[in-house]
Amino acid sequence: MNNKQIKAKNHENDFIKQHVTDGVYRKIAKELSEAEDPKGRGRKIELTAEKLHNFLFYLSMGASYKYASEWAQIPENTRQKYMAKSEEFRRVASLAKANVEIVALEVLYWAMVGRKPGYYEYIHPITKEPTYILLDAIQPNVKVAMWWLDKCRYFEKREEAEAKEKGSNQLGAPQNEHEAELLEMLMNRHYDYVKRKQQEVTTKTI
Repeated sequence: MNNKQIKAKNHENDFIKQHVTDGVYRKIAKELSEAEDPKGRGRKIELTAEKLHNFLFYLSMGASYKYASEWAQIPENTRQKYMAKSEEFRRVASLAKANVEIVALEVLYWAMVGRKPGYYEYIHPITKEPTYILLDAIQPNVKVAMWWLDKCRYFEKREEAEAKEKGSNQLGAPQNEHEAELLEMLMNRHYDYVKRKQQEVTTKTI
């Protein structure tokens, strides 16, 4: 394999290669055509394989549903219709939407734990010949690990504060089993007091 092919591999979107196949498109097209025509006569749909590819490509690069649809020349209301009528479209779109986050987490992982040198096997799509690309070693990055821990602690503290604030907004809500028993006892006493007063009023009236 020449340098040009290796360079292309380095810039290739792995999500598209792994998930956007002809079989995926055919399944989406089948679900959409059946939804449009319940009698199963195979009504033609507007979604082409190229539009699906472009939509999922932009989505997998971090674009929103709205902009990915716009750039793939799919009207937003049509995209919403596809999402509602095709389970496969929803599935692959959801995967694409999470792609950047998954890649970012993977990069963070290797930055924190490091990686030993190794080789990546690339199979040529036409000749099927394997090519091995050297992956350099990655040393653990302490600064990245510290940043990640600080971020985790920040969100943990935020969640604790929100939970505490939510609990404080529920005035009188018991926080444990003992408080629940006390609350039940107070309510029973109040109920008994109200019943006794009602009986006194009734007795005086008679």
